[in-house]
Amino acid sequence: MNRLIVIAGLVVFGSVLLAPGLSVEPPTKARAAKAGHSSPWSKDAAAPAKRGGTAEMVEIARDSQGQFHLEVDVGGESVLFLVDTGADVVALTEDDAERLGLRPDPSEYRPMLQTASGTGLAAPVEIDRLTIGGRDLTGVEAVVVPDLSVSLLGQSVLRRLGSVTLQGDRLIIAG
Repeated sequence: MNRLIVIAGLVVFGSVLLAPGLSVEPPTKARAAKAGHSSPWSKDAAAPAKRGGTAEMVEIARDSQGQFHLEVDVGGESVLFLVDTGADVVALTEDDAERLGLRPDPSEYRPMLQTASGTGLAAPVEIDRLTIGGRDLTGVEAVVVPDLSVSLLGQSVLRRLGSVTLQGDRLIIAG
């Protein structure tokens, strides 16, 4: 129950702060369909389209629970993220952090997250390399959060990728 409250708090807090930067465009028939990035949670998403020779636009279909999940290459490991435009930084589950070799000392956990149930503990870490849509990002600010059920892809990555727009049931990340 506490885990759910922490996650809900992170989403609500982040959404309130960063939602104004999210543009929402209704789908139109005149707009050409754009290829997207396939996620295991969105079986109808198409493959990514190349843009400008190197970077790709990433398009993610909304899942049956109304969320956007994305498999991301983090230092050669595949990590499933919930795209959270309201989170300031990438938040990793303890399991994902362990798999990535990010093992904060217990003394590094401190109150740093505002949640619906109060202040939550997290340990700051840095992700050496993360790849999304053909773009390698280095030195990504992140935190490890105890009892988090799914890692969150927050603004410490999204703002470096470019625009994040919602078009109907698709979230589009383009830079």
